[in-house]
Amino acid sequence: MATALVVVGVVGMMQAVTIGAETLDTTHKQQVAMQVVAAEIERLRGGAWTTIANLPSAATITIGPAGAITGDTLSFALSNYTATTADDNTALGALAPGFTCSFASTRLRPVAATAATVTFVKVAYTVTWKSSTGRPHTRRTEAFLGMNGLHLSRQQS
Repeated sequence: MATALVVVGVVGMMQAVTIGAETLDTTHKQQVAMQVVAAEIERLRGGAWTTIANLPSAATITIGPAGAITGDTLSFALSNYTATTADDNTALGALAPGFTCSFASTRLRPVAATAATVTFVKVAYTVTWKSSTGRPHTRRTEAFLGMNGLHLSRQQS
């Protein structure tokens, strides 16, 4: 009887440790995902309006196991809008192996605006990754950027 109780206790402790490790991993990766999106939005906010107005309608990058960024690098601040890796944000990239970051931009005002006439743009960033147990996670943030300085954002997970 005592052996059965010890076995049940040990199995329960092992599950508690596993759940705790999964929770810590998920929390850490959510923070990194928020940092990636915040870096993207802040770089847009601090940059020229022409950069925002000329964003493509959609783009995606992937951060490899060693932190190397591949994909549409010319559209993301994480890669400093260049095709070379020398100016990438390697510190943040190293924290986000296996992450995929994408965005979709929409010119809101005026109706049927072009890059030359747009005054208000919505950019929706989505970051996806898998936890240590293989469970998929997503973090999404929308930013509204105005030509005259009105910049708003909201997050959802």
